[in-house]
Amino acid sequence: MVVTMLCLLGIAAFSTMPRQEDPSFPYRAGLVSVVYPGASAADIERLVLQPLTDELRQVEELDYSQGIARTGVALLSLRLKDTIYETNPAWDRVRRAMDRARRDFPDDVGLMALDDRLIDIPAIVLAVAGSPSVTELTAVAERLKTNLGDISGLSRVELDGDSDEQITLALDDSALFRLGISPAQVLDTLAQRNQTTPGGFVVVNGRRLSILPNSQFTDIEAIRATPIELPDGSQVPLAAAVEVWRGPVEPRQPETWYDGERVVTLSLIMEEGTTDAIRFGQQVRERLLQIQGDFAPYQIHEMFFQPDKVQERLIGLAWSLVLSVLIIVAVVFTGMGIRMGLLVASILPMVALISIGLYDMGGGVLHQVAIIGMVISLGILIDNAIVIVENIQGHLDEGMHRLDALRKAVGELAGPLGASTGTTVAAFTPMLLSKGGAADFTRGVPIMIMLTLSVSYLLAISVVPLLAARFLKARRREKEDRLIGLARFLGGLVFYHPKRLVLAGSLLVFASLGMTPFMAQQFFPNADRPRVVVEMYLPEGTDQAQTSAVAAQLEHAIRSQPAALDIQRFIGFAGPSFYYNLQRSPQAPNRGRLVIRTPTLADTTDMIRWVRTYVAEHLPELDVVVGTLAQGPPRAAPVEVRIYNANAEARALATEQVFRALRATIGTVDLRHDLDIGVPGVEINVDDATAARFGLTRADVANSLYGQSFGIAAETYRQEDDPIPLVLRSREGTAISLERLLSVNIYNSQGDAIPLAALASVDTRWEAAVMYSRNGVAINTVAANLVTGFSFSQALDGMNRALESDPLPPGTRLELGGDAEGSGDANGALLKAAPIGILLLLFFLLLQFNSFRRVGIILLTVPLATVGIFPGLVLSGSPFGFQSLLGVIALVGIVVNNAIVLLDVMDRELDNGHDIFNAVRKAVEQRTRPILLTTATTVAGLLPLAFSSSTLWPPMAWAIISGLLASTVLTLLMIPAVCSLLIKVPVAEPDNLPA
Repeated sequence: MVVTMLCLLGIAAFSTMPRQEDPSFPYRAGLVSVVYPGASAADIERLVLQPLTDELRQVEELDYSQGIARTGVALLSLRLKDTIYETNPAWDRVRRAMDRARRDFPDDVGLMALDDRLIDIPAIVLAVAGSPSVTELTAVAERLKTNLGDISGLSRVELDGDSDEQITLALDDSALFRLGISPAQVLDTLAQRNQTTPGGFVVVNGRRLSILPNSQFTDIEAIRATPIELPDGSQVPLAAAVEVWRGPVEPRQPETWYDGERVVTLSLIMEEGTTDAIRFGQQVRERLLQIQGDFAPYQIHEMFFQPDKVQERLIGLAWSLVLSVLIIVAVVFTGMGIRMGLLVASILPMVALISIGLYDMGGGVLHQVAIIGMVISLGILIDNAIVIVENIQGHLDEGMHRLDALRKAVGELAGPLGASTGTTVAAFTPMLLSKGGAADFTRGVPIMIMLTLSVSYLLAISVVPLLAARFLKARRREKEDRLIGLARFLGGLVFYHPKRLVLAGSLLVFASLGMTPFMAQQFFPNADRPRVVVEMYLPEGTDQAQTSAVAAQLEHAIRSQPAALDIQRFIGFAGPSFYYNLQRSPQAPNRGRLVIRTPTLADTTDMIRWVRTYVAEHLPELDVVVGTLAQGPPRAAPVEVRIYNANAEARALATEQVFRALRATIGTVDLRHDLDIGVPGVEINVDDATAARFGLTRADVANSLYGQSFGIAAETYRQEDDPIPLVLRSREGTAISLERLLSVNIYNSQGDAIPLAALASVDTRWEAAVMYSRNGVAINTVAANLVTGFSFSQALDGMNRALESDPLPPGTRLELGGDAEGSGDANGALLKAAPIGILLLLFFLLLQFNSFRRVGIILLTVPLATVGIFPGLVLSGSPFGFQSLLGVIALVGIVVNNAIVLLDVMDRELDNGHDIFNAVRKAVEQRTRPILLTTATTVAGLLPLAFSSSTLWPPMAWAIISGLLASTVLTLLMIPAVCSLLIKVPVAEPDNLPA
C-alpha cells in the first residue's frame, strides 16, 4: 500500500510539477549604471568608478567588478561569489555601498541604478508591428502589456525598442537676440505657467463641486501660445522665438527590428521554479487569440517562444527515456528469462514514479538535466533487483522454501547492496556539494541519480523480494545459459594467470593515458538550436544612427542567402536574452546583434562562414563575433585573455602582442580586442577674467553648450498617462554643426547675449572614448571564438608558444577567462568537495569489508575506468569537458559496485574454507552474469542518449559507455587476480586474534 500510494504521488506530481528547458541560476550577476551627462571617459573613471569600486570592495560577497567608463555614463558589472545562494542580502549590501559612494560623487552626477536580475530569461518575446511610428507602436505595446498582466505565473513584462516621448522647444537664437529674450526668461515663464495648483471646492445644494483652475498646459497649442514678456513690457507668444513639436526622445534609444520591420518587443518573464513553462505558453496564446481583434490592424508576432522549445526538449528526452526502458527490459528478458526479467523490470516504473514524487515534494523542477539524471540511473538502479532476484531463484532451485529464500537473500545481500549503493551515492556527492555556475547547471544529475538509487535499494530489499518469493518457482533443471561458459572461462584465467592479467591491465591503463594528447577539450558544447547569432561592434564613439545603417546593410545581404528564414535585428543593445546562456548587455550606441534562424543546425555552419567572409570584404570597419548558441554558464567567449599593466602604453603593446599571437594560432576566429583608438574632442577654454566682466562663469558656459546639444528639461507635460518632459535646446540638437555650436550666444543673469568667441578659445584634442577596469585596476581584453573541432586549450597553447619567442613588456600580467576560467572554477569546486565524497566512499567500503587491503583493491577499479574512456572519446570524436567529467564520476560508482559484489562472494567462499584461488574463481563464475547484465543494461539505456541530436549529452554518454565496456572486463579479471596475489587467508576477527 505504501508503494502504491507513493506511485500515485509520482503520477500526480508529474502532471502538475513546474517544467522548463534548463535549470535556473541564482541571481549572482548585476549591473550598476551611473549617468554623468557631458563628462569624459577619463572623468567618469576618476570621479565615479574609482570611488564606487572602493566602496564595493567592502562587500565580502562580491567576487569581482568589471567597469566601463564612456562619455556620460559609467557601467559596472558585478558578480557575486559562487558560494552565495541567498543573493538578496548581498545585493542589499551592494546598494548600501552605492549610497556611501554617492557622497563622494560630484553634485551634478545623475541617476545611479542597480539591476540585480540580469539572468532573468524571458519565456516569450512578442513583437508589435504594423506602423512606421515607433511612438504609436509603443502605445500599442503598453496596452498589450496591460492585457497580459494577469496571466498566472507571469513575473513581469519588459518593453524593448520602445520610444519615450519629449516635447522639444527649439530655440531660435536670432529671434531671441532680436526680441531681447534670454533662455532663462523662457524657463521662468514656462515654470510659472505650468503649475499644479489646486482650486479647492465649493458646496452647492449639499454637493461638492471641484474648482479646476487652468494652471498647467493642456495641449501643445497652449505651450506655443504662452506669452513671453519683452523688455519694453509688451508680450509675444512663445512660438515667435521657439519652435515646438512632440516626438521621440533624443538621442535615439535602442531599436528592435523583426524581418526588416521596426517593432516594439515585450519580454514576458515567468516566475522561475514554480511555473510550468508549457502551460504558461498555452495561456499566453489563448489570451492573444482572445484579444487579437482589439489590436487590429497591428500585428503581434511571436519573436521567441520558449515554451515550444521546452515541450520539444522534454518530449524528446521522454522518448529517449522510454526507449532506454524498452531496451533495458529487452536485455533483462534475454539474460534472465521472462519470469525473472518481468520481476526485475517491474522496479523501473516504481522507482521512476516514486522518485519524481519525492523530487517534486522537495521543490524540484522538471528540466532536461533532471531527466538526463534519470536516464543515467536506469541501468544502474536495476542492478540491485537483478542480484536479489537471482539470489532468491538460486535458493529456490536448491529446494528452499519461499520465505526462507527471501530471508536468506535479504540477509546476505542487504549489506553488500547497501554498500554498493552507498559508494555510488558517495561518488556523486562532490557534484551535489560543489558550487558555481557549472555545478548549478548540472546539479539535477546527482540529485536524481542519488534519489533513484536510494529508492531502488529500498525497493530491492523490500518489494522486489516479496514479489520474487510470490511469483518465482523452482526450476526443475538447470537451463542452458550461454553466459555460464564465459564465466567459467574468465574464472579459469583468474585461477591460472593472475600475474599476467595484472600486467596486461596495467599496460592497458598506461596505453589509454597515452591517448590523452589526441583528445580535444571543451568546457561545454554549443547548443543544438538552428540559430546564428551575429554580435556587432563598431569603433567606440560611433553614433547609433551609423550602427543602424551598417547593421541594416548586413541584414540586407544576409537575406540573399536561402538558409536565412528570418532575422531579428537589435541596435544600441544586445536584445532580449531569449536563451539562458545569453546575459543582458548594457546599452551602447556602437553595439548591435543579428539573430538568424536557419532550417537545420547543419545550415548554421555555412551561414557563419558566409557572414564572416562578407564582413571581411564589405564592412572592414565592423567587428563581428559569429556563432551558434552555447551551453553551460554564460561567458563572453571561449577564449578570453585579460591583460594587466600599470603603464597604459605597455598594456596596449601587450594587448596587440596577445592579439597577434592568437590570430596566428590555428583554430581561432572572430578575434577582437578592446583597445580604444580614442575620439576627437573640442576643448572650450574659458577666460575667467573676461567671463567675470560679463557676469558669467565656466558653469554658465558649460550649461549653455549642453543645452544647445542635449537640451535642458524645462518643465513636464502632465496630460498623458506618463509625464512628458519639455526639453529646451537648439533646433538641431545633437546634430548641430561644430561651427554653429561655437557661434552661440551665452546669456548672463541680466539677459545680455555674449558671443562664445568673446569668452573662450577653442582647441581640439584626442581623448579616450572608453576605459576598462576590473576590480578598479585598468585592463584590456582579447577574445576569440573557435573553429569547430578546436579546443580552448589548443588556442592557449599556441598563444603561449608565440609569446615565448616574443616576450610581453615587463610588468605585464595575463589572466585567463572564458572556458579556461570556467572549467578551472568548475573543476576546482569539484575538487574542494571531493574529500567529502571520498570519505563517504571509504566509510561504506570499510563498513562492509572492515579491511583496508580489500578497500585498496576495490579502489583499483577507478584507474581501470580510464582504459575505455579516453579511447572512446577520441574514436567517437567527443571532446573532454564538464559533461564527460560527469560520465567519469558515474562510471566510478558503477565499477566500484562491480568490485564490491565480487569481493562479497569471495569472502563468503573464504569463510566456507576454500583457498583464495578457488574463492576468486567462484566469485567470477557467480558474478559474471549479473555484472555483465548491469553493464548491458547501463550501456543499452545510454545508447539513445549517445546517438541523440543533442550536443550536450552525447560526450557524457560515450564516456560512460566506452569506459564501462572496458572496465567491466578488466574488473572481472584484474580485481580477482590482484586478490589472489594479495589475500591469502580470511581476515580474522579481532576477538579471535592470539593474545
